[in-house]
Amino acid sequence: MTDSLLRRAQHSLAPAQRRDLEEIRDLCAQDPVANVVPMAHVEAALSSGSVPAGLWVVRRRAGWGREMAGAVWAGANVCAVLPEIDADAAEERMADVAAAVAGRISRPAALVGPAPVTLDLWGRVEPWWGPAREVRPRQVSMRIDGPARHVEPLNAAELELEAVRLARADDYDALLPACVHMFIGEVGYDPMRHGRASYEDRLHRLVRTGRAYIQYGVAEGRRQVVFKAEVGALAGGVAQLQGVWVHPELRGRGLARAGLAAVVAAVHTGTAPTVSLYVNDFNTPALASYDAVGFARVGTFATVMF
Repeated sequence: MTDSLLRRAQHSLAPAQRRDLEEIRDLCAQDPVANVVPMAHVEAALSSGSVPAGLWVVRRRAGWGREMAGAVWAGANVCAVLPEIDADAAEERMADVAAAVAGRISRPAALVGPAPVTLDLWGRVEPWWGPAREVRPRQVSMRIDGPARHVEPLNAAELELEAVRLARADDYDALLPACVHMFIGEVGYDPMRHGRASYEDRLHRLVRTGRAYIQYGVAEGRRQVVFKAEVGALAGGVAQLQGVWVHPELRGRGLARAGLAAVVAAVHTGTAPTVSLYVNDFNTPALASYDAVGFARVGTFATVMF
């Protein structure tokens, strides 16, 4: 069935070429917050001259040739970049893209991106990629461009809080348990049992490139990491925060708000003018923290996990 749909399709999916990179970058730049992950891979490709295997171009028949109609990043996660067009054309494009994705791309760990496109695509590829382990249809996309509102944490002296700072190589052993605890709570499985090598490689890379922030304090009677966050994606003037975490024993004391304010200030100073993130709509405490710091709600993401 997929092959017949591909033969009839007005849209095709093909590996990106170097000549496509600037046009894909321009597509991503139409919404740099929503498209920061694929934009990061495009910018890396433009810098290195090497196009990654996971970058695909959507083309539409136009006269005697084809024009670019979108792009897809297919790494551990799949993200589709499909600019808004009129409803009839969008329906045709989505049907063609879904058939092509199902036929040419292996099922990823997750399908992630702006909710309208992501959920529409999921509904069409589910016969090939389903069932999903979990679908999170409403995740609030947020951004902050100006100064964050600082909130002093409760009992800061008692907790012996140190300043939020970039993690160093010698912090890795203290940071890793915090990252694993966050991942299990957010994603639902232990990355040290499933994909440990790639998980640790990524964390080492974030530390090495100055994109992992930590704060030490006292919890459970000992000095350890009590707050952490990473810049998980960086491109187009946008730094997307991922892995925001507070030690469970210290939640509700304002550490997230104060830590986020410090991270935003640091990122604005030397990394990117815009800080973004997305969070599950049912995570009321996290949303309250982001609102308090000054993040604005700018859209809705969705994640389908396999």
